[in-house]
Amino acid sequence: MPKRDERCLLDILGGESGCLEFARDFYARVATDEVLKPLFPGKSFRCATEEFSAFLIQFLDGDPDQTQYRWWLSLRESHARFEISARQRMAWLRHMRETIRSKVGDPDLQHALEQFFGVTSAYLVGGEEAAPEHPELYDRWCRQRALDQLIQELVNGSDSEAIALARRFALQPAVFVGILARMMRTARVQPIDFVLESINHERDLAKAMFSGRTLLHFAAGNACLPVVRLILSLGVDPDVPDRGGHTPLYRAAGSPFPVDGPSVVRELVQAGASIDHGGGVNRSTPLHEAARHGRFEIAEMLLKLGANPEVRDKNGFTPLLRAQNCRKQDVAKLLAARR
Repeated sequence: MPKRDERCLLDILGGESGCLEFARDFYARVATDEVLKPLFPGKSFRCATEEFSAFLIQFLDGDPDQTQYRWWLSLRESHARFEISARQRMAWLRHMRETIRSKVGDPDLQHALEQFFGVTSAYLVGGEEAAPEHPELYDRWCRQRALDQLIQELVNGSDSEAIALARRFALQPAVFVGILARMMRTARVQPIDFVLESINHERDLAKAMFSGRTLLHFAAGNACLPVVRLILSLGVDPDVPDRGGHTPLYRAAGSPFPVDGPSVVRELVQAGASIDHGGGVNRSTPLHEAARHGRFEIAEMLLKLGANPEVRDKNGFTPLLRAQNCRKQDVAKLLAARR
């Protein structure tokens, strides 16, 4: 077994900035590879670089504020949309080995990291290899596997098993918020009760973020009225912005839940949320968001509460124009009647 360096791996890689440089170096290599390019259809590798850097920082217990580009907790779930061939995996591993050898000087640690990424890449394509040999990597990989299992238990509806696993992550607020957000998405009683219990036990969770959003953003977007009410009762700003500059009300406006969605909108507005707040790149309001997604009941509630149907986003579009452009005819008729 390779010798373990006395310093933790995060320090050896150069801290959070070192993780970002590692990710940049790796994806600069990937960007030139014709075998791997089909897996990255975008014009740049910025998102992939940010996501991988955030994963490394989270995996190695770095600064939670620098893990906010993570969209997924489960590695398998995050890669499920890809059909990764054996040839692509080998190309990926070749660039990873080159990156490791350019960034890590110690031969034993080079071997440990190469073996680790061999294990993880096999896992992502549905295979299994021997566990990582390096003690720290072994411990951290076991924790990541537990996180993957937790998400799968939620998908399977095995709520008790998921909750038992979730308790292991309570001391990692950024990860725990992501877990609670995923539990709210189930709309099932047991997971939502666990979310309420967790917030009541540790009220600072209401301020923590996963993927650049607070629990209030996730609760609003999932139309989880009990959690919205609890968080607002703790004095959280109803207009707290997420990483994209959007408020919880904006997230609620796009909610696909017609039963509780309007109630969440009303709860936020009554708590002081700015009904016409324009956020994000396009300075869109909640009514723009409801129009874009065709959320008739939510658009109706926003109008009832005083939303301005003539407000324009950065591109000059009103909510009516947004609804028409997105072919949401029911909402378009509703908005046209308010002109």
